[in-house]
Amino acid sequence: MLAYLTAPWRVSAILEHLGLPSGPVKRAPAQGPPRLAWC
Repeated sequence: MLAYLTAPWRVSAILEHLGLPSGPVKRAPAQGPPRLAWC
């Protein structure tokens, strides 16, 4: 571990400086129940 950051605004600033996404990730749509192999 190189650093331990606790301030959210600092983490966002570092990620934006590196060109990485700093916002929340969109969730994938819900999936249906798994199908049984023998059906």
